[in-house]
Amino acid sequence: MADDVEEPDVSVAILHDRFPGIGGGEKFAIEAARVLDAPIYTMYVYPETDIPDDIEVIPIRQDKYTGFLSRRILGWKNEGSNPLETLSVAMDMTDAHSDLVDYDVILSSAPLSKNYVPTTDQRVVHYPHSPPRWLYDLFRDRMESFDYPGIRFVLKAYAKWWRALDKEANDYVDTFVANSELIRDRIRRFYDEDAEVVYPPITGDWRNEGDNGYFITWSRLAPEKRIDLIVEAFTELDERLIVAGDGEQREKLEEMARGHDNIEIRGYVDDIESLVASATAVIYAPKQEDFGMVGAEAMMAGKPLLGVDEGFTAYQVEENVTGLLFEPTVGSIRETVRSFEATEYDAGKIQDEGNRYQYSEFEAGIRHAVRCGD
Repeated sequence: MADDVEEPDVSVAILHDRFPGIGGGEKFAIEAARVLDAPIYTMYVYPETDIPDDIEVIPIRQDKYTGFLSRRILGWKNEGSNPLETLSVAMDMTDAHSDLVDYDVILSSAPLSKNYVPTTDQRVVHYPHSPPRWLYDLFRDRMESFDYPGIRFVLKAYAKWWRALDKEANDYVDTFVANSELIRDRIRRFYDEDAEVVYPPITGDWRNEGDNGYFITWSRLAPEKRIDLIVEAFTELDERLIVAGDGEQREKLEEMARGHDNIEIRGYVDDIESLVASATAVIYAPKQEDFGMVGAEAMMAGKPLLGVDEGFTAYQVEENVTGLLFEPTVGSIRETVRSFEATEYDAGKIQDEGNRYQYSEFEAGIRHAVRCGD
């Protein structure tokens, strides 16, 4: 993308589903707002969410979703698994905020914002992060978790109805933008639409300061991140493991690590970049990750990535160049760690591969998608 192309003068607003906290989707919306000098409209901001001072976030239905009584019914639960809240946000997105009609381009971020109905002369650029996984690639997995046939029938009917609504909303989108090649392929498969790829913004001082003899993994400590597989693998290894992050599985991981001096559960680490800078390698085993900032950050730091052979993590690892792949089993992780030789990897080559994740690439990509059109 040439930097010297004159950008058309267009007004841009970002429409994001909701701010239940500051996760990956919210970080994208915040950084896009900085790059595009645009306000963020969102259905609501969950109480105590820390919004940066330099960003304008405009809640559309704050009282509806955070009031004392309505919060019990429409509150954010279990990463968006409240069907009443999801349906309500989708319906409210159709007309959203009256001021949105004054903008030339709407950058809709996250799946539900796609339901906004634009005016005739507006362009909508949609960055979904992923088509809703419970409707598509994880549909069978979710259905298998319900044992009662009657409940399963109702949920299948509900999902079929939602799938129709989800695909109908594609008619409002002019340009799809995917956060990885994996999501681009999902958009093609489930929506029959092409999408350009713009990786999410990676921030932080990622660097290489040598090898102090420990492996590291970090993320939200949730079941889908499969940190427990990594910890269990290291209970029968001599190599050191540091786990950084916090979440619902922290106590379980601490119990697993008890009695194993080579495993350290650090909890949340403010300066994770410095900890990674002196690591031997990064190890990461999430379930079908859509993008995976951990892998991108590892490569930007010039650290080999031992990653699970699925999701976008499998795209990030070039065997024996940027790291090694393993199957999502304790045995495969142990075998991979035992076979890993740090001296065979060139930090400079890994960082060269990681250049695709630089913030400047995100900046150029999102400007191109928003301002240049199809």
